Amino acid sequence: MFKPTDIQRGMTVRDRDGEALGGIVAVDPRGFTIGKGRIFEREYPVRFSDVEDLDGDDVYLRRDLASLPGAMLAEGALELEDDHCHPDTPHRPVAYTHDLTGALVPMME
Repeated sequence: MFKPTDIQRGMTVRDRDGEALGGIVAVDPRGFTIGKGRIFEREYPVRFSDVEDLDGDDVYLRRDLASLPGAMLAEGALELEDDHCHPDTPHRPVAYTHDLTGALVPMME
């Protein structure tokens, strides 16, 4: 069992499958906020009741990425090479989910 006072700014938030969702940018009495980045287009609030466990500097949530409302990856965010991305090309958000092997794959529309 974790203590809410153990959750600090700068820790990494992960879904229940271990996928990194982002870093904590703020903590308040109700929960904490994940900073915007490759998963969230805006800062994302999380209640302490949504936390499953802590492991060092990692905070594990009870849910997986696909079940978090507002969780989106920028198109191509998982590609190692950035050949397709150009600074002037707008990003279209794409929802991702975990397949049966645990890999992160785009959801079909």
